[in-house]
Amino acid sequence: MRIARCLAIVLSAGLCTGAWSEPERFDDHKVVRVTPTNVRELQAALAIADGLWSERAGIGPFEIHVSPDKLADLHDAGVAFIVLIDDIQALIDAERAANDAARMQRDSSFFDAYRTYDEIRLYTEQLAAEFPDLCTFEVIGQSLQGRDIFAVTITAPGDASARPVVALNGCQHAREWASLSTVMYIIDTALRDYDAGDPRAVHLLGKMAFRIVPVVNPDGYVFTWDTTRLWRKNRRVNGNGTFGVDLNRNWDVVWGGPGASSNPGSDTYRGTGPFSEPETQVLSADILADPRIVAHVDVHTYGQLILHPYGYTTDDPPEPDNTFFRTFSRELADVIRDVHGVSYTPQPSIDLYITSGTLGDWTYANDIKGWTFELRPATQAGGGFILPPDQIRPLGQEVYQAIMHMADRFGSDLVVRVTLPGDVLEADVVNPVEVEIINAASTLVPGSAQVIYRTNLAMADVARPLVDLGDGRFRADLPGLACGRAITWRIEADAASGERVRWPLTGAIEAGYRETLVLFDDDMETDQGWIVGAPGDTATSGIWERAQPQATPAQPGQNHTPGGLLCYVTGAAAGSQIGSNDVDNGATTLTSPPIDARVPADWLIGESLLTYHRWYSNDRGNAPNQDSMPVLMSTDGDTWHMVELVTENANAWVRRDVRIADVLEPGAATQLRFVARDDDPGSIVEAAVDDVTIRVVGCRFSPADLTRDGQVDAEDFFEFLDRFVAGDLSADLNADGVLDAGDFFLYLDLFVAG
Repeated sequence: MRIARCLAIVLSAGLCTGAWSEPERFDDHKVVRVTPTNVRELQAALAIADGLWSERAGIGPFEIHVSPDKLADLHDAGVAFIVLIDDIQALIDAERAANDAARMQRDSSFFDAYRTYDEIRLYTEQLAAEFPDLCTFEVIGQSLQGRDIFAVTITAPGDASARPVVALNGCQHAREWASLSTVMYIIDTALRDYDAGDPRAVHLLGKMAFRIVPVVNPDGYVFTWDTTRLWRKNRRVNGNGTFGVDLNRNWDVVWGGPGASSNPGSDTYRGTGPFSEPETQVLSADILADPRIVAHVDVHTYGQLILHPYGYTTDDPPEPDNTFFRTFSRELADVIRDVHGVSYTPQPSIDLYITSGTLGDWTYANDIKGWTFELRPATQAGGGFILPPDQIRPLGQEVYQAIMHMADRFGSDLVVRVTLPGDVLEADVVNPVEVEIINAASTLVPGSAQVIYRTNLAMADVARPLVDLGDGRFRADLPGLACGRAITWRIEADAASGERVRWPLTGAIEAGYRETLVLFDDDMETDQGWIVGAPGDTATSGIWERAQPQATPAQPGQNHTPGGLLCYVTGAAAGSQIGSNDVDNGATTLTSPPIDARVPADWLIGESLLTYHRWYSNDRGNAPNQDSMPVLMSTDGDTWHMVELVTENANAWVRRDVRIADVLEPGAATQLRFVARDDDPGSIVEAAVDDVTIRVVGCRFSPADLTRDGQVDAEDFFEFLDRFVAGDLSADLNADGVLDAGDFFLYLDLFVAG
């Protein structure tokens, strides 16, 4: 309802027409990767380029934009190159058509499409009006052409004067539309999660605040809508027929150093001096005005990178900062990958390219932990700066989780991380759980960390100290219970601040104890009878094969199995280009051998579960995101049921867990099928499959059947008495470490229940 009201205001203001004036066209313009090997070739490539598509330009590979007649110039200059995008205008037209279509839908919401500067400002003001106790809107200055640069602050009601602040901004570079949509998604989601009572949002916004500037470069952004979609800089008139300063080369840390250009016509032009531009003056003043800011993220596209200092030198930051940046950036990448399976690479900025005068290095020089996020996609072949609007939400979702993880690190007294063992625990043995406790705003009180649990038959909680493994690592031991039993558990610890920290924030983790029987397990290292090909297959390349894959921008460079080599992959060889061995001209099918996936008849309870790991990529080429991969299942080889339709371009190994009964009744000849298909000749399709397992999870015996003969009778009762009298802790049914009357009566309950 609130979104609908906001969009109604936007529509009534005439701002949703999606109208573009006569924009500059780039028909048949290319994005090419050049690889100069010396200064002469580098200078030639830069002189020929119509624009730079990489942040970096130097000896070695980088990407440029060239008009179609300049490919011959590159060839004549002896510069090695490959074409990554054959027609930039085709991508722009597709983006515009998809964006206009999304905007004109009757039920369109804000994040269905990219939005203009006016729409973004109006929506942000509406959010502040909608959540006045949580969000404030503030104009912090004006751009070169007089447009407002605005910021929002988000935090819970109450005294926020001592709360640490995580700051973000989007759109230093005008053409990077996804940076704006992502920071807007973070604003919107944080507010709505808190308003809905989400425990994590309520906890974090009560401990810290966000300061977010969505549009640092409004003049350039408006220009990308009205005139030149690929414009990067602000709109400074340089006086020599060129326009614009690269705002992310205009900061005063090593201003004018390597990686920034003195040429006003360059995309990386640094300006006439540090902070020569009003946009960098406004943002720097806003950041320095708030001493509570402890972390900052400058959001860009593209590359799927998490960059940390330094960008101007190969020297590492001093310890402990260097270790912190490297370990925490890895954590951020892991959090992002866990959302949709998209892999980001954490690294120092200098590992990508040398830069100077950048915001990320400036924030760190001012005692603020600074990062630069380069968002989806990974390469120009995936669209580069031109990301389809249907990617707005998944991109926002994964980055939101990373920012909340950052807020947890800088806002919480202690950060507790737990590697979940799953919702099923192994019966009759102790189940260890990995726990990490990190000092953040406070420090851990030694010896205070505990696992607190309650078994399903107990009347009270049991607290056990965590096993300290050193370096903030701990182990929580969950007791061994009989199959069929259940447990709820949580982690608690004391901070020196006096706060009792708990994980999860509310409630507890629930898990049941089960046995596991593996029916089929294939790591693809040996031939277990998979069948390549099926009626209707027409693919002429990229046929499934069991092989060691060679890395391309669309294909994995290794299988999934740790220590293994082989998997099934659609054409293992990399070839000379990204599309050399991808799936072309139709489908190629991979079918498993028949597997008896039924629960054994003598099991008391059980269900059949399927696990597989798959790789899928279809976001490269001239027609990205046009294909899909059905995953199917059958018990007769004739009728196939859909397990999933893969459209997610994770470009990473993704694990899928499936309850087979949700698809079909498990049979004696159950088969799994993967159909990689190319229906659009302009797309790049690559897929892989590894580590396929079918197992039964359940219980063969009742927890009261201590003799394991399939019957609950007097022999079981006397078996319990023998253990109880002997002090055998296997009779400790409430798992409190003490044999007493409580355990005796618990067994009576189990015995009577059968």
